[in-house]
Amino acid sequence: MRLSPVTARGDSPLSSGSSSPVASAGRAEAWAGVRDALTTVVPSIVAYGIVWGGLARQAGLSLGELVAMCLLVTAGTAQFVALPMIQSGAPAWLLVVTTYIVNLRHYLMAASLAPHFAHLSRGRLALLAHGVTDESYALTMARYAEHPPHPAYYAGSAATTYLAWYVGATAGGILGGRIPDPHRYGLDFVFPAVFIAILARTIQARWQWAVAAVATVVALAVKATLGGTWHIALAGLGASALGIWLAPAAGARGPEAGGGRAR
Repeated sequence: MRLSPVTARGDSPLSSGSSSPVASAGRAEAWAGVRDALTTVVPSIVAYGIVWGGLARQAGLSLGELVAMCLLVTAGTAQFVALPMIQSGAPAWLLVVTTYIVNLRHYLMAASLAPHFAHLSRGRLALLAHGVTDESYALTMARYAEHPPHPAYYAGSAATTYLAWYVGATAGGILGGRIPDPHRYGLDFVFPAVFIAILARTIQARWQWAVAAVATVVALAVKATLGGTWHIALAGLGASALGIWLAPAAGARGPEAGGGRAR
């Protein structure tokens, strides 16, 4: 995709007060990100945020502390893992190391997004990096498979998912211990179901199915043998290595390239 001089300098793709085609495209992409997030992942994020907020209060966090954690961390899985450790009085270094391991997948997500954002300034990259989550990443990569990549789409989806988690967690914190066990109602399957629906749109070529199959097998095998959250990092690393090996050369076309609709 050829970048305009305005975007190439790292100026915001959502600049207000401008009616140029670049600004109009940025606004359209941002709203597309908001719309896609609202209609796919936001309900599940809010539901699980409510559950986390209730558990956080039960673990001894004040409403202000859980709100601050959501604003500064914004990593649902790591926040769930951290709660029992906080409740049991685990040392801070162990808490940091454990949540770091859980979030190793963020390196992989950020690395695959980086080429699309290479023209942005470091300040804007740092801001966008804070919004990298499983949901915003999945939505963005699905969009980029079918449309020209635009950072505004990611910004819109990331901001929406960020706000959804914040609102859900705050509501859960206010409700406190009146939150039921999510497993009782099958809420623990909400996130996997959403991601399966998103990824089903992007996996088209045989090599992509092979990568998905290997990631599934590795994750299940590691979970069964090692337990914990190692299956997330190891399956991600293994599938990424296989994807690099199997992926067609840059610029390839046709159904086996898996590049989405022809443009």
